[in-house]
Amino acid sequence: MSETAALCEKCEIRPWEIICSCSGEFCEECFQNIHLVRKPTHRQGGNRRAEDAWNWISGKLANFTISTQFKNDEGTKWFGLSVNLTKKRDRLTSIVETRRLSDLMTSSIYHQKNGPRRQFPSITSFVGETGAGKSTLIRSMIYYSKEAKNFDPLEAPVPGAASGSSAILSTTGEVNLYLDPTTFGTEAPTFYADCEGMLGTEPVAAQHQSEWARYGKRYPVITKDGKHMDRRTAVQTLYPRFLYIFSDVICYVTRNHKAWADSALRLLEWSMVGAQSTINQHALPALIIILNGPTLENEEWISGDLEAATKDFFSAVEKEITENNTIRSLADKFGDQTMSELFQRSFSSVHVHYVPLQGYKSLGTTATVMERTTKLAHRIRSDSQRVQSMRATSWTRLDTRQLSQIVHYAFTHLASGIDEPFDFGQCRRQLSIPASTEEHFSEVLGHCLKGQLEEKFEATSLVMASSLLRHTIQEEKKDAVLIPSVVFNKDMQAICIRAISQFLHRHARCAFIDPESRERCINTYAGHAQGHQNERGRLLSGGFFVSDNFSSEMFLTAVETAVNAIMLDINAKSPSSRRQWRRHAAEIHRANIAELRSRGGFPSMVGSSILHDVGSTSVCYGCFFGRPEHRLPCSHVICESCVKDFDGTPEEERYPGCHIHHSCIVCEATGPDWPHIVRVKPDLVGVRVLSLDGGGVRGLVELITLQRLEKLIALGLPLGQLFDLIMGTSAGGIIALGLGVQDRTVEDCIDCFSVMINHGFKRKSLTKSRGIGWLARLFRGSIYHTEALERALHHVFHPGDYQQLYGLRRPCRVAVTTTVGTDLKFIANYNRGGTGSYLNSQLGIWHAARCTSAAPMFFEHTSHAAYDCWDGGLKANNPIQDAVNESKSIWGTNIDFDLLVSVGSGQGEKTPAHPSSWKLAPQFLRDLLKALLSSMDGQATWEMFSKSVDHRVLNRTVRLNVKFEGQPGPALDDTTGVWGMQQVATRHKFHNNSDSSHGLFSPILGEAPDDMLLCLALRLQASLFFFEMEDMEEKSNEVAIRGWICCRIAQGDVGFQALMDRTRGFHVSGQQLELSTLWAERIFKPSVLIHEPKGDLDKPIRIDVEFHSEYRVSISGFPMKLKDLLDYGNEHSDNLQEFRTEQGETSVEGPDMGSTEEFDF
Repeated sequence: MSETAALCEKCEIRPWEIICSCSGEFCEECFQNIHLVRKPTHRQGGNRRAEDAWNWISGKLANFTISTQFKNDEGTKWFGLSVNLTKKRDRLTSIVETRRLSDLMTSSIYHQKNGPRRQFPSITSFVGETGAGKSTLIRSMIYYSKEAKNFDPLEAPVPGAASGSSAILSTTGEVNLYLDPTTFGTEAPTFYADCEGMLGTEPVAAQHQSEWARYGKRYPVITKDGKHMDRRTAVQTLYPRFLYIFSDVICYVTRNHKAWADSALRLLEWSMVGAQSTINQHALPALIIILNGPTLENEEWISGDLEAATKDFFSAVEKEITENNTIRSLADKFGDQTMSELFQRSFSSVHVHYVPLQGYKSLGTTATVMERTTKLAHRIRSDSQRVQSMRATSWTRLDTRQLSQIVHYAFTHLASGIDEPFDFGQCRRQLSIPASTEEHFSEVLGHCLKGQLEEKFEATSLVMASSLLRHTIQEEKKDAVLIPSVVFNKDMQAICIRAISQFLHRHARCAFIDPESRERCINTYAGHAQGHQNERGRLLSGGFFVSDNFSSEMFLTAVETAVNAIMLDINAKSPSSRRQWRRHAAEIHRANIAELRSRGGFPSMVGSSILHDVGSTSVCYGCFFGRPEHRLPCSHVICESCVKDFDGTPEEERYPGCHIHHSCIVCEATGPDWPHIVRVKPDLVGVRVLSLDGGGVRGLVELITLQRLEKLIALGLPLGQLFDLIMGTSAGGIIALGLGVQDRTVEDCIDCFSVMINHGFKRKSLTKSRGIGWLARLFRGSIYHTEALERALHHVFHPGDYQQLYGLRRPCRVAVTTTVGTDLKFIANYNRGGTGSYLNSQLGIWHAARCTSAAPMFFEHTSHAAYDCWDGGLKANNPIQDAVNESKSIWGTNIDFDLLVSVGSGQGEKTPAHPSSWKLAPQFLRDLLKALLSSMDGQATWEMFSKSVDHRVLNRTVRLNVKFEGQPGPALDDTTGVWGMQQVATRHKFHNNSDSSHGLFSPILGEAPDDMLLCLALRLQASLFFFEMEDMEEKSNEVAIRGWICCRIAQGDVGFQALMDRTRGFHVSGQQLELSTLWAERIFKPSVLIHEPKGDLDKPIRIDVEFHSEYRVSISGFPMKLKDLLDYGNEHSDNLQEFRTEQGETSVEGPDMGSTEEFDF
């Protein structure tokens, strides 16, 4: 019977394809050649594809009960109101945000193999009357898309009930989010937000969905009157504010064409809630009013003029502007004459779209309904592209990362109850990291000129001028002529012109002042889409941006004039070298900043608070050019150049690599934490790198190895103070944070790591049971409770002085790895992040530890900076190569390494096997986890590295990896085997099988110890000494280089005396120097002379320290080729000559070296 029903009722041979308006079902041939010939007034009413689609859309083909459909749909929940009751029956109201948006954006990025990795999502929100058919419309567009077949299962809203008591209730509860199959995986994927009906009645979904709120992020709702927010209030006030901010398109759905006036009022009120809760909105959303299934037929609305329905809508509601009191007051307030003008206050465009009622008269055919639904999808995409283009023009188009972060800011703001609008422009600026000099300048101008622009005009131009001079002195070559035309050259002028343009576009406030309230407009040029608003978001008036009296030409002239005046002032002091120019320029720049600070244009410390603070670490506010790295006690972060230039130590008392700041250059803060000492890497030192493998609980093996090393050094210093860069993965990352950021001893790290093992690995029920464990793991997210690990990390990292990661407080740089998608990323204490390979590092230390140690299946991933972060070991379990690359990125490609130490978490006879049921995991995680397990011991990576680097680097590299003889490597969660691992690590012998004591460039001269750990201890101690060049004089065939041997440990600090006690003397270029002969002064800075012929420029120049042992160890940066020393001396000759003059001529005599006077030119 079913087979007969599927055939054409005329020929009964071919399947039917067309439904006639008479309800007959025919094949194409019979319909055209027979039926229409006999019945010419009939028309096509549908087709098989449309009928099949409608049956699915309307729920006729559902294989599940309505309860099951709603439960399956629960995973699409995005956000909503949640009310919990305490034991005392108190109501706790929160907005709960699930991971739905984040998951969809991540899936879109990896949907296509070669799809765009940077995407700009677009949100279309469906709002409107309860029962208007919002869910069914979204369901129709999703299913009828040609790409829908690529999705299994296909997620779509549950269709609303057509009859019964449920028909008058909202179908969707809260706000659900669905993907558009057509745009998913493209540069601009569209997501449909299905919002609960405006009446705020208890939705049908609420009867079946109760789990979603348990797993989302909660934002406690605080109301101004202290009352609890109910569902209706949330739907009518909170949801509109949020959706209006983030939607490119708003679809308002209604069924009643006779109540268009009511719809217009409701829409205006709804949009005003959103519009007046936002300032500096750069692009208004498009509005589509959807007349969905009315009991009305209008042929003109589906053929001919595409704007026919829109014209009829405005014609029908036009009289409301004079007859409706609420609408009339709005129009009078803004001077609008028509309803169209009033709608344009809140929307960039208005379009009315008609979808006939299925089954109603001749237009209600399935084919017509589906055709109109398809055209609706096209209109949404078209409007979305237009609004996105507007956002791109104003630099406010948000990518996936930026959208996630701004969504978080918005939820926090809206739930807080703060009686202030959401400042979209300010929020956007926080996410945008300046990528060019003009963007830096634009940000600085935006801060300095905020408020009374005219009062700060001259002071700001002076600060910009002294900043440009400092930059030129530092960047230009030594033989460049210092004249104003070089400092403020055409290239720099062009940069300033672009910066001023960006400042006027993005930062400068509108100058409009409301004549009645005398309130000034808060919006910028780029954020003036809504017209004039006050600081509370209230609309003051319509109108365009009003420019202030800021003249770009006058500002450029003021800067140029200031550059000339500053240079004349310095030149009058007859500076003898570029070094003196730099010092004078820094003094003037400090004075200029102080003047601007007095006018409220720069941060100022008052009591314990900072007024007019910049709130940004994207650029160094000491110079406007450098990358901020060093955190001062007041929390401002400055670059290395500013650390050096604003050193408050008298010139004659300065010590290489050590700089003392008596106050903050940015806010002038002083107090108990000042003076503040900042140590930076001296020019001629080498780099010491520590690389730490991942391995879960096997990290304890690394710690035991490092503890043995620390005990051999025996200076009382935490091990982190002996390295310039520590990079760690997973467990190695946790150790790196403890050693390098919190300056803990290894013993302290062992105690903390043990606490983390004991309290962080709390197993969930069933997840490791035989047979069902991996199935349970799939639904429970991980084997272990992620919350337990996070609590343990909180506890471990909280006791230290510094809980935040970003900003160097000590010389040691620390980076930990994490995996985002299939990419390796770094979180570093020296790089603010947010671009390239660096994630934002403005987070707690515990959170950085969490990001690097989220091994899939064992723990859930964590979210940071809008990214899903997984264990760094998925991409680089042994990060030695990344540590080398990062060193070159920080200090330049030509750096010399003193030492590269790679520490493994143990090597077994074979790698741990992966679980048999691991195919339950997503494919991309499965591939990454396989790589992690296969590289757990890090040896394969080490062997690849050792084959790829040049011999000199390899000669400075050591691999320490304990071997588990005759057994596989322990699993990363083998908490029961910890004691055995400790015993193996304690007993293991590390043999010195390198050629580090052979060759002219070897770090050790003589027969080095067989114990590799002892060799490392000696080399690390020797690296605390370095050479600082004072002067260089050369002839055609010989050279004399004068300088000092200095120490990285300050005299009087822990470890200094112990180091001196074991130091017998130095060997400088073959000459033996006793320490007692060299050092008799208060400050350790013995003078030395290197006197060499220039015949062999590749000759190694050695400066070795002699401890009480049979071998000598090179100090930091040495041995060094003579050519490299000459190149450095020539490059810095201007500074060296002046430095020698300031310090005074020195005659240095050492055994068999003669005196400086013997070197006669």
